Amino acid sequence: MAQAGIEVFRDLTIGSDHAQIDGIRASLLGVETQEWAHNEEQEANLKEHAVGMRQEDILVFEYVGNTLPKATLTLWQRGNSFTVTNIVPAEVGDLGVKLYNDLLVCFVAEVVDKATIRDQLALTLTDDVRGLDTWTSSEAADALRRFSALANKSTTNSHPDDRERWEEFVIEAHRNGDNLPVDVLMQWLVEVDGWSETSANKLGIEFEQGISLLGAYDANLRG
Repeated sequence: MAQAGIEVFRDLTIGSDHAQIDGIRASLLGVETQEWAHNEEQEANLKEHAVGMRQEDILVFEYVGNTLPKATLTLWQRGNSFTVTNIVPAEVGDLGVKLYNDLLVCFVAEVVDKATIRDQLALTLTDDVRGLDTWTSSEAADALRRFSALANKSTTNSHPDDRERWEEFVIEAHRNGDNLPVDVLMQWLVEVDGWSETSANKLGIEFEQGISLLGAYDANLRG
């Protein structure tokens, strides 16, 4: 049975309705852990080169444990909260989704959950697996599932019936406001619906072209 979604990078936001941003920062830095260390040098470097950040704060932690790859985790202030914007490997070339998410979960367990004001913190940690309707409407998601289930995967959407079902999907996605990223669509086609990477790439290009054409058509009507 096909999986219900695709594995994606998780997002983490740490905020509070009670503690101010300085208190959140101090509490995170005050945690004693053998897994993570404050990387002051990298943090100072980011602050020096940040453009247009105004008074927003930056926090940089470095993973120094032994069970996961060495990496730096960066948090940027967004109002009265910190959001993890990136986790960069120090040694390997690319963490990939799983290791990125493992590091994020480790940071929550070893730093955030041990903060002295943990009971005042509100965490938003997104799921590691998401369904297609995370990015598009349920109508568009259903249209794509119909297309994939009935299409001849050796000819993609060449058959008239397959072409019609594909166009129904593109139209529904356009009605939703063009929020479905092409890379997500291609990942979904390969990992969930069983298309080859070559076919998924072809359909991804056609999707992008179709959305662009429909957008231009709408703009012409409004103009």
